[in-house]
Amino acid sequence: MLDADAEALGGGTDKQRALIVLDLAAGHLAAGRVEAAFALAGRAVDTGLKYRSGRIVDRARAVRRTLTLTSPPKVVREFDERLHDVYM
Repeated sequence: MLDADAEALGGGTDKQRALIVLDLAAGHLAAGRVEAAFALAGRAVDTGLKYRSGRIVDRARAVRRTLTLTSPPKVVREFDERLHDVYM
């Protein structure tokens, strides 16, 4: 379900892998790869919602806050819409 890179970095639970995926997403974002970053972050959010993990959702929001564009691309707007009504 989660990115193969995260599985290669460590075993652990789905929730642990989701946190690793968010770290990878933050790295992609820092390198300017917005599409890849939010594709990964979206998969991590799927896991966070599945397990009702506030920690994962909060970390996903933290990754999102690092991107400060006046006109974010579609993938970011979709990510924002997805997290808009999520409360954990």
